[in-house]
Amino acid sequence: MNTKNILDKLKTMTPLDIAIWLERISATERAQIINLMTKDDLAEVFRLLSPKAREELLSALSDPDVAKLIQLQESDDLVDVLQEMPANLVIKLLDYVPDNRRETINKLLRYPEESVGSLMSVDFVTAKETSTKKEIIEKIQFSTGGPEHLNVIYIMDNERHLIGRVYISELVKSTKETIEELIHYSVLAVKTNDDQEVASDLFLKYQLLSLPVVDSENRLVGIVTADDIFEVISDEIHEDYLLQSGVAKSDEPKTKYLDRTIWSLSRERIGWLLILMITATLTAYVIQRYEAVLATHVVLAAYIPMLMDSGGNSGTQSSTLITRALSLEEIDTSHLGAVIRREATVGAVTGITLGVVNTVRILLMDDITLQVAITVSLSLVLVIILAKVVGGILPIFAEKINQDPAVMAGPMITTVVDTFALILYFQIATVLLGI
Repeated sequence: MNTKNILDKLKTMTPLDIAIWLERISATERAQIINLMTKDDLAEVFRLLSPKAREELLSALSDPDVAKLIQLQESDDLVDVLQEMPANLVIKLLDYVPDNRRETINKLLRYPEESVGSLMSVDFVTAKETSTKKEIIEKIQFSTGGPEHLNVIYIMDNERHLIGRVYISELVKSTKETIEELIHYSVLAVKTNDDQEVASDLFLKYQLLSLPVVDSENRLVGIVTADDIFEVISDEIHEDYLLQSGVAKSDEPKTKYLDRTIWSLSRERIGWLLILMITATLTAYVIQRYEAVLATHVVLAAYIPMLMDSGGNSGTQSSTLITRALSLEEIDTSHLGAVIRREATVGAVTGITLGVVNTVRILLMDDITLQVAITVSLSLVLVIILAKVVGGILPIFAEKINQDPAVMAGPMITTVVDTFALILYFQIATVLLGI
């Protein structure tokens, strides 16, 4: 590809598109493209690359270019980059950070990995109640923050306590030099040691673009912006999805699947598989316990997979909805009774519907007696009701004991519902078939 074609293509691409492009091409082509990019554009693309691609890019640049690239990074982005680099490379890169920024970066790096402090940026603009419009605009002009950091001006008192905010759009529109009438005194904030999920919940609930971060004395120390919280929310969704599937949280969350080691992929999965294998002995025990029932009516064995699958799917539906409701704070642990009543009712409606359809289906398609058909369908109704109730209870129980409700959504439901589904099935068969 010639230089003109590359430049034309770069003009039409977003930083994220460029980052994806750079990771898909050879080192030689990557070097050609990097040489044609401005330092500002390269700095924006650099933070979007994978850790491996960042290391390759840094090794291809001269020391002055690396220094410029690091210096152009905003504080929160630089911290994210450094947290994913090997320790020896971090020490080298910190040498390129100016002394007046290094202390701030080191402080941010010391916050726990999933705390708000590790996520926040210190590139923001503050003012006092007595500040003028002209003074604030001058601060904005000399600010190192990007557009996402400058949509709100934070108002502090003389001791740096956060007392309010002014929106930049309202400031620009105002014809007055004073800002008192523009100040909003109701301020949401999070603390540096709060979990990142606390911040993400506030962003979702109040539709925020940025959120101030304060220390234990309510002094403003940083802000969290929407572009950073999107990644947190995405990671939470992926983590919950993996937990529901019985896959442990990855110790390499941002490493691509094909770049992961076989051992790391296996280690994430083997834990729950071992637990489920061991707990499956309960299912085997139940089948052995009712061996006489199966020996008398062998046809009953053919419907065991259908009952277990229907129960597992029904329970997962309920647990997913309840986990979501807990996450959005639509319900809490005090709503356990209401959840049980609601899920039992939903289970009855869906169970009866499936039971009727199942009775007709197996009478038309299978060569069995009406008694067996009723046994199977009645079991199906009760299993679905049980599964719905269990699926509603487990996430709330997890929340009550301060565990992640998503963990209860998949593997635990499968174990509990399968065991009780078989007990119900064989007990009903014993009664209705007179075994």
